[in-house]
Amino acid sequence: MARTKVETLGYCGARCLMCFAYKRTVSEAAKALRRELRAEKLKDSWKEFPFLADYASFKKSLDGLAALRCTKMCRGGGGNPWCKIRRCAQKRKLAGCWECEDADACSKLLPAYRPNLDKIRRVGLDRFLAARPRA
Repeated sequence: MARTKVETLGYCGARCLMCFAYKRTVSEAAKALRRELRAEKLKDSWKEFPFLADYASFKKSLDGLAALRCTKMCRGGGGNPWCKIRRCAQKRKLAGCWECEDADACSKLLPAYRPNLDKIRRVGLDRFLAARPRA
């Protein structure tokens, strides 16, 4: 197994190169929206829009989305700093959740991670990493 390939895989089975945080798609969109809101001075007229909540809460959420970006992959110290999955796998000394006998009942794993985990278990890690990732 190529070491560089396994480093592109999160403990959850997600491919870092396909992740919105590593690609920075959500982060860049949030930053662009923030710039646009500033340019339009929307903060000053925020209360005129009945469908909008208070500006402070919205700004906090938008700032959080803008910060959702990784400069490193999960195994290299990147990824979500609050990731319970990574901490759990490291504590159990697992290469990833696909090695965990409790993974099927795990509440930490989002449904989006399960197809990759199932495939890794079915075809093996080497074949999974060799296959071309799907978007």
